[in-house]
Amino acid sequence: MRWQVPTGLCCLLPLVLAVLVACLIPRHINKALRGGVKDQIVWSANSPPDTYARYVRDDHPGDPVVQTDFYLLNITNLAGVKAGSKPVLQQLGPYLYKKHTVKRNIWFDNKGRVAFTRDEFYTELPSNSLFPSLDDVVTTVNVPLLGALAKAHSIFGRFVAIQLLLEVLASFHDPNVDGLFMKRTVRELLWGYDDPLLQKLKLLAPGLDTRFQLVPNTTASSLHPSRQDIVNTGVNNISAIWDTEVWSNHTTIKSWRPPHLEPVQGSDGTQFRPDLTTGNSIVVWAPDLFRSASMTANSTVSLEGVRLLRFGPDPSQGKPSPAYYQTFQGLMNVTSPIAAGPEGRAGAAGPPVFLSNAHFCDVDSAVADTVLGLNCSLSEHVTFLDVEPITGITMRAAKRLMMSTEYGPEWQAVEPRVKKTFLPIFWVEEKSQATAAQCNTFKKQVYSAQKASKLVLWVAVGVACFFGVLAVILLSAPLWDKRHSRDPETGVEDNGQQEPLLAPDTPSAAAADD
Repeated sequence: MRWQVPTGLCCLLPLVLAVLVACLIPRHINKALRGGVKDQIVWSANSPPDTYARYVRDDHPGDPVVQTDFYLLNITNLAGVKAGSKPVLQQLGPYLYKKHTVKRNIWFDNKGRVAFTRDEFYTELPSNSLFPSLDDVVTTVNVPLLGALAKAHSIFGRFVAIQLLLEVLASFHDPNVDGLFMKRTVRELLWGYDDPLLQKLKLLAPGLDTRFQLVPNTTASSLHPSRQDIVNTGVNNISAIWDTEVWSNHTTIKSWRPPHLEPVQGSDGTQFRPDLTTGNSIVVWAPDLFRSASMTANSTVSLEGVRLLRFGPDPSQGKPSPAYYQTFQGLMNVTSPIAAGPEGRAGAAGPPVFLSNAHFCDVDSAVADTVLGLNCSLSEHVTFLDVEPITGITMRAAKRLMMSTEYGPEWQAVEPRVKKTFLPIFWVEEKSQATAAQCNTFKKQVYSAQKASKLVLWVAVGVACFFGVLAVILLSAPLWDKRHSRDPETGVEDNGQQEPLLAPDTPSAAAADD
């Protein structure tokens, strides 16, 4: 058995090598993977062409389309509403558009940040005769009129403003205007028109913009060439990647109720820190809301075989808050920052403007019950982001927001019977998802490396276990043999030499000699 101990000692060498491989090689692969991920998600002047192009614009050939669907809410019982009934709403749409986002005037500083101006515009997507027409007529509240009344009210007081309004309306004849309500085409409401009534009311409220449109569709850099965004690239701190530090030249929003100042912070929703897990929270900067919004990963979903974390709005964000002039659950009041601008006077006069989930999902029933015809579906009307957890890249998303306004007895001189109502005007869904080709590329680059790392680890562990067990067996063999060489009755150790059956001096042996 002399060969067992040397052989057992020899087995320790591959055992040690296997342990080193199990410890070092997967770590090296994972380190290389993290380095590759960082190269792909950090935007810098020296980024790979694909990474640089992904951040600069989102409408390259082969990129997923950012589709924007607009839905208008049409009042079907105007006579009943003017008599005091609840509005019965009919949803019109979707009106399909492609959203383009292009960054210009790009420069990188030495603090790991990038500054740029942002253009956002829409182009109509091809549709057939089955889709609704932009010439569809919508009956809704006259939002520009409400804005003019609010401005006149702030200048002259409510009584004088109403009297002036009555005088203007008495001399104004427009078949599209009916008291506090109006009829306009979808095209006019979405993309704008010059309002004749506002042109007359401009005499009462100097500085009043006579053009009304729900959706801006002109490039921001052409209107305000000096307005810049500044975003952290993550090159120095990957956990801060794509965190907005300056939005449209603003670091804080000052038009909320004093003393609250809303800091500009959070991603634009396209990129987050890597290595996310279920239960993590992310912060998104929401320009429409003039505030940041927190979202939490509560579940996992799949897209073309890629595992994603689904982030949904944090319910606590919808709670009433005096700082944001918010009175009802889920109904965000943006009247002040829209009227005054991000750094304007808090509480500035303007038309009441509220944003919420589409179809008043998760909104206080005191608001939702003032109209009829809405049908909330959480899967269809609430915002979500599906983020790939290893890279932090958003691979599927849908942003859904509904704009509403408010009218009621305060304007009874114009509409004596209307009830207090929160009336939805329109809602919009922006949605996009990674293509099958992009998902397959991701799986080849990331999942293949992860599988290789796991394969090396388990093979090395298996080899280590095999040689470890073999070494134990071989090194313990001499002890095992020694233990089993003892006489079970006397306990005397067998020296390995066989004694003669009869000793020479025994009587039996002597008899045999005779």
